[in-house]
Amino acid sequence: MSSANTSLPLPHHKQHTLQGHRGAVNVARYTVDGAYCLTGGQDKEIRLWNPASGKFIQKYSAHGWEVYDLCSSYDNSRFASCGGDRTIFLWDVTAGEVSRRFSGHLQRVNCVGFNAEATVLFSGSYDATVRAWDLRAASRVPIQVLKDAKDSVASLVVSSHEVLTGSVDGKVRCYDLRMGQLSTDEIGHPVTSVQFTGDGNCLLVSTLDARIRLLDKENGGLLNEYTGHEHKEYRLRSCLAPMDTHVISGSEDGAIVFWDLLEGNEVRRLKGHHNVVSFVDAHPKEVGLLSASFDGNVIVWK
Repeated sequence: MSSANTSLPLPHHKQHTLQGHRGAVNVARYTVDGAYCLTGGQDKEIRLWNPASGKFIQKYSAHGWEVYDLCSSYDNSRFASCGGDRTIFLWDVTAGEVSRRFSGHLQRVNCVGFNAEATVLFSGSYDATVRAWDLRAASRVPIQVLKDAKDSVASLVVSSHEVLTGSVDGKVRCYDLRMGQLSTDEIGHPVTSVQFTGDGNCLLVSTLDARIRLLDKENGGLLNEYTGHEHKEYRLRSCLAPMDTHVISGSEDGAIVFWDLLEGNEVRRLKGHHNVVSFVDAHPKEVGLLSASFDGNVIVWK
């Protein structure tokens, strides 16, 4: 586990408010290099922004229902989106067009993630499956379907050789794709967000009992807990600050809460939204944070 480094300041003021979505914003993610960000929401639309200037760049429209998640490829040339229409789209960023369309999930698709080379795309669904799609093949049939979850797969993240998933059945599952092995941690409460720490040794898990847990990936041991935010009803996504110094989460009362990773104590609380803050994403390199809210706005914090 990374040790805390307090030399990097935490975001504390609004730099920009990104306005344009109609209805709740469900996801706001930086591109891999942090130069741009993508947002998606209830209005079925995806928007590309320059977070440094707050400038709106482009709109992407293809979904028939609300957008639940987005992810960018390593070179920022493509991104994937998923939503309530049970469909995953692969987009060409510059052309603004759909290059591939994948369907096969039986319910809404909650989350998507690329592997490192952006050759395989993983999707997790309310139908309790995770599907893997080969982006190099002409076939639109998944190359693998993981059926271990007993309820909706709410969150997933892909590392070099692992897929980490969190499910409403209260379990976190880590699939080692090289070894063909599955390890499972029983949390006992519906999981809404999962994340690897930067060194890959720990897991950050958000659950509907208003707790965020830091688990030892090797043995599932509880290393720390973070509380003080409201999280009883909606899917909230937590994240880690650069260098894993702090844990960050939105709250159902509209706040954004920061905790010291090692000490576990709350160190900052930001207020700027008027409704549930469901998604936060830390800038990959600098001091910066995106927060997406049911109030229809995305705030860029610096």
